[in-house]
Amino acid sequence: MTALEIAERVQPLYRRIQWTALLAMGLLMVVGFLSGKFFPFQGQMIFCLFGVGTGAAVARMFHPAGRELTWLAAAALLAVTASQVFYQLLVWSETWRVHPSVIGWRLWWSSVVGTICLGLLQVLWRAGARWKWNSGRTTLGFTALLGALLIWLAFRPNPVATFPGWWLILTPLAALGSFVGSTVLITRWVRSRPDSPTPMAQWFRTALSVTAQVVVVAGAFYVGRLSVPPPSPFDHMPSALAEMSTEEVQRQVELDHRALREVVHSLDALGDEAEQWHATVQKTMRDENREIYNPAETDALRDLFGRFLRYRGRLTRMVALYLGFREVRDDALRARAYLLGYCAGATLLESGRRLVKEFRDDPLARAKLNEADPGRLKPDMFEAVYHGVTSPEHMEMFATLGRLYRDHQQRWREEEVFKQADFDWLAGRIESSTSSIADIRLSPTRAWFSRIKRRMLRDANMPLYEAQEIMSTIVGDTRMVSRPAFISEAQIVTAKGMLEPGDILLVRRNWYLSNAFLPGFWPHAALYVGTPEQLKALGIDESNAGPAWEDYMTPEDGRQRVVLEAVSEGVGFYAAEHSMGADYVLAMRPKLAPEQIRQAILKAFEYNSRDYDFNFDFFTDDKIVCSELIYRAYHPMLTMDNETVLGKTVITPLGLGRKCTREHGQPGGQLEFVLFLDTAAGQSSAHFARMQNCAPSMDRPKAFNE
Repeated sequence: MTALEIAERVQPLYRRIQWTALLAMGLLMVVGFLSGKFFPFQGQMIFCLFGVGTGAAVARMFHPAGRELTWLAAAALLAVTASQVFYQLLVWSETWRVHPSVIGWRLWWSSVVGTICLGLLQVLWRAGARWKWNSGRTTLGFTALLGALLIWLAFRPNPVATFPGWWLILTPLAALGSFVGSTVLITRWVRSRPDSPTPMAQWFRTALSVTAQVVVVAGAFYVGRLSVPPPSPFDHMPSALAEMSTEEVQRQVELDHRALREVVHSLDALGDEAEQWHATVQKTMRDENREIYNPAETDALRDLFGRFLRYRGRLTRMVALYLGFREVRDDALRARAYLLGYCAGATLLESGRRLVKEFRDDPLARAKLNEADPGRLKPDMFEAVYHGVTSPEHMEMFATLGRLYRDHQQRWREEEVFKQADFDWLAGRIESSTSSIADIRLSPTRAWFSRIKRRMLRDANMPLYEAQEIMSTIVGDTRMVSRPAFISEAQIVTAKGMLEPGDILLVRRNWYLSNAFLPGFWPHAALYVGTPEQLKALGIDESNAGPAWEDYMTPEDGRQRVVLEAVSEGVGFYAAEHSMGADYVLAMRPKLAPEQIRQAILKAFEYNSRDYDFNFDFFTDDKIVCSELIYRAYHPMLTMDNETVLGKTVITPLGLGRKCTREHGQPGGQLEFVLFLDTAAGQSSAHFARMQNCAPSMDRPKAFNE
């Protein structure tokens, strides 16, 4: 049997192994995502299958169908096999993972780098690179040098130590030379390769045709879904006037006339307040060089918008009712119903267009107004207002009713359908609102494109966020070493006796994979809210704690929940034995008055049950992360240091710890040290350490384990 025949028999196995492994991995991830938890064995299987699938895919590239196995390809396949062995040892053998020499990680890294470099050399060789050519010799040399430099990292005494200067110079040069040379050689090969058209199989032609038709139908359906306008609040909303007697309509008109005056006055004042707030906050943010709203500004903006939406709702119901004015049998009463409805509609349009004009072109404010506030605001409410005040249907309805007003205004005035003063007020309001609507120019075309763009971005971001959530959950639940926590339950009981409501906890558990992706040694923060007796002393109980009180009072495995924290499952209350059952815990106490602590805890209770924010976006608070809970509870009572992590402005647990160690014992300091449960290197049990032992922990590398 020739080498080519052997290759043709072996090559299909790569594809089967690849897709079988990736399919099984996908099923395990879906099961974990739906259950909300990834168990250790499940996480190991996912990593195992990922390695197998990736290895098979790489083998397919190194050993393409219809090609003999070259000596470079054989060497690359041997490197793939070695990398698989070392990778699976890391996945399944805890001893191999934690060996003091780090030999497992060194061998795995070397085999992976060797695999990639040998594979690239093989591709270059197939593309025509030869040692006797200048371009081939240069490219092959740069590629080999790059591989050697990367493999060298694995054999340093400390693989994660700072890179030496000569390495930082040579490695980018080798990478650049390899990239440029590879691009030149592969481009030359693609251009010179002879065409070899292969007839398309009938089954493939049929499948391609069916797929194209499905894509066209699905695309048409998606475009239709994108472009369909949101429902109007006046669609399918029959007026109740037809079922009301003349006396009932009369009473309703009188009530709504008074209510309309109140709403109009309130909306005018609200519009002025919103414009003043917007100008003030923009100036403050420029002066402070801030890019996001602080919690107080967020609350103020939401309060403004919430009041606007309540007034908008009252006007909308009024307009919907009096759109049925033609059902009123009495002529004078019919005119009064029409005038009230038309004035309410004019005010509704004017106030909405004024709000949209103020905030539409401010991305920060617009995003915040579209953000959900669980239990209070639905998402995309600003866009709903924007559509409502630019909808061609609504504008046409307003224009049609306006013609009726202009045709009959004088007659209604003479017939005194309202008292003279009341009619003058209604007419004046209609005229001023109509003039303002004309002056505030909002393009319906721009609004339409804005709505389409927003829907497309939402549809694109949704699967990305869900994928990020799945991967973050896997990483957060994966612990490379299984062992009991260093902090004992007896130490937790002692620590609880030292804690007070409002204390901030920093927590670390070694060997969790997520530690590698979070800044610094301290990856997690939580809030100690205390026992019911402690909260009662602060004036907090079920009468003012809101819906969160029920969750707080529900025991966890028979224990009182005393800690509020944001974890991958969301924001919730936990027993101290759960939250502090870790390897290291630092407790800090805000130096605030009891009333301020009370306010902070009540604020924190409002975030109970919110989802975890896998985007780590401090701008939004419909989903939050651990340190964001502390930040929002204590703002503006505590000043916290903003940091930029991956381009986002955040407050980190490490930053909170640094603030405590920096301010401890200083006049005007805001955080004071309470306790530190530390574990010395090489030990397997924690001990209570002093403040002077706490400060060095801020500079421990995040890879520090034991």
